[in-house]
Amino acid sequence: MRHEVTEAATPFVETGRTTVGTALRVEHVRATRVGECVDVFAEPPAAAGRRLTFRVRAVDGSGRLVAEGEIDRAVVDRERFLSNGR
Repeated sequence: MRHEVTEAATPFVETGRTTVGTALRVEHVRATRVGECVDVFAEPPAAAGRRLTFRVRAVDGSGRLVAEGEIDRAVVDRERFLSNGR
């Protein structure tokens, strides 16, 4: 599984920082067959800051829209975030 949004956030994140998901708003608009491949694409936000909102869309193998929405991510200190789980 590719992490399209994580990859799209890379240009907005300084060394020692990472992003974490904070919200997901998606509208499912079309069903797909079991086992059908779905590609998800993320558009970078227009402005950078501590909060990033990505427009996302999912399309099936024939290019038809399956879902669309937004994903919010917060920029955080990587070490501090990772140490909170220990």
